[in-house]
Amino acid sequence: MHAAKLVDVRAGNVRGPVWVRVRGDSIVGVENRAPAGIPVLDLGGATLLPGLIDCHTHLGMRVGLPPLEQLRTSAARAAVSGVENCRHTLLAGFTTCRDVGGTELVDVALRDAIAAGEILGPRLQVATWALSMTGGHGDDRNLLDYHWCNELAAGVADGPDEVRKKVRFDIQQGADLIKILATGGVLSARDDPRHTTYTMEELRAACDEAKRLGRFVAAHCHGKEGMMWASQAGARSIEHGTFMDEEAASLLKKNGTWYVPTLYVLEPILAPGNPLHIRAESLEKAKGMREHMHQAFRTAVDKGVRIAFGSDAGVFAHGTQAQELALYVEEGMSALQAIRTATTSAAELMGWADRVGSVEPGRYADLIAVSGDPTEDITELQRVRWVMQGGVVVKNELGP
Repeated sequence: MHAAKLVDVRAGNVRGPVWVRVRGDSIVGVENRAPAGIPVLDLGGATLLPGLIDCHTHLGMRVGLPPLEQLRTSAARAAVSGVENCRHTLLAGFTTCRDVGGTELVDVALRDAIAAGEILGPRLQVATWALSMTGGHGDDRNLLDYHWCNELAAGVADGPDEVRKKVRFDIQQGADLIKILATGGVLSARDDPRHTTYTMEELRAACDEAKRLGRFVAAHCHGKEGMMWASQAGARSIEHGTFMDEEAASLLKKNGTWYVPTLYVLEPILAPGNPLHIRAESLEKAKGMREHMHQAFRTAVDKGVRIAFGSDAGVFAHGTQAQELALYVEEGMSALQAIRTATTSAAELMGWADRVGSVEPGRYADLIAVSGDPTEDITELQRVRWVMQGGVVVKNELGP
């Protein structure tokens, strides 16, 4: 491929013109002159980047359903929607994602179908069922009278032994990482985002078992105490981090714990007219959290916490998550720093830095192109014109 510019996320600059040589599904060279005797796909004045990475998605989630309809949605129906969600995500330039909580192995099925070339979608790491205490953020029975509850497979586990067994079960069923819900949440019933749900002993059990079996742990945390406990217990990443202050940020920095912000998700949740059909209780929770979430981000940047891009797409429309990057810039990051959160940093968080996240020999040929320069206007990444995944062009709006 020839392009006028390349955002070199590793070197931290924009250079060009460039020629990126691809053989099969991998990059084999990045040159500053045209190689002889090799066919060239000319992208003209476009700017090339590595494919983007979203570390917090829910690709099997149907967006904007009222609560009762969510409860009635079968795994089969979620999988059908998931196929389209994956396609929209890939065509928006996100060639790799973590799915941090699926329904009845829909995420595993999507991952495997993408890997087999049966459907279009990003490379996936999946978490299967997110671990939750009884009555916690991930307990779907919170909205139900106990007469309607059942003991079908879910992520609910209480006590260190149950938590350890649930980690083993998730991995048995195909989990690439473990998601644990360490505090309450926004969209769940009858819990408080500030409150810890799991104890330190339960968190340690989850992290120790995951580590023993070669998996990272992503910890859903809004409250300060929960994120500090999760970091101390050995979680790889803190998701959301809403009430992080200087003390919590310093601890994450000390422990090398990643922070996945998900700033944008509150915008569609709080949109006029409630288009996502959010319950009144959850709307009240969300209203008080936006400034805390943005302040947490500013604190993390100031303290040097490692930050990787995550959007919570699935709560809102898949394929629109690049709007998250604009908020990072609005809150003080340079555009290049923001791009790194969705490329090199995200790849490192996932343990895939040798596969994705940069345009270098040996990485997958996962590339995107935009018309302008995203280091000058980060919103260019909301208008991805060209996408290649594994050496195959899956989107081309740049012309012949």
